Amino acid sequence: MKQLLKLIIIAFAFIPIFGFSQTNKNYITVGYSSICCGTPSEKPVMDFVKNFEKKNKLRPFEMFVENGLGKEGEHAFYIGIDNLKSSLLKSFLNGLKTTTSNQNKKRSKNRDGYVNLDENLTSNSTLKDIKAKPRTRISSLEVYNYKK
Repeated sequence: MKQLLKLIIIAFAFIPIFGFSQTNKNYITVGYSSICCGTPSEKPVMDFVKNFEKKNKLRPFEMFVENGLGKEGEHAFYIGIDNLKSSLLKSFLNGLKTTTSNQNKKRSKNRDGYVNLDENLTSNSTLKDIKAKPRTRISSLEVYNYKK
């Protein structure tokens, strides 16, 4: 009976790790930072992602959000890009660059934070590591539904 109980406890400990299955191997990271008063709006980037998907008749992007990266709502999005052909990937990256750059140009100085596009790809193993060992004691990584 004790062995069965131990086995059940071990199984429940590993379910969250195995339940976090990803289909993509590479992700683009879009981070939101703060200066004093919270992070910028996610709307411009999410609108771009939705429009790009619709325009190119793509399946929904696999996305994750990492919350709790700071006291003022700092967070990051990870957008799976493996379903994009190289020409679409280039167009997607250029569009994200333009969107984030425009948003940063329009920000209120000394008040609004920045939207940061990391052009270095993040691997699914890195995301699994973040899920297993969060970067801060309050951070979490979860699937993000941007279609809301």
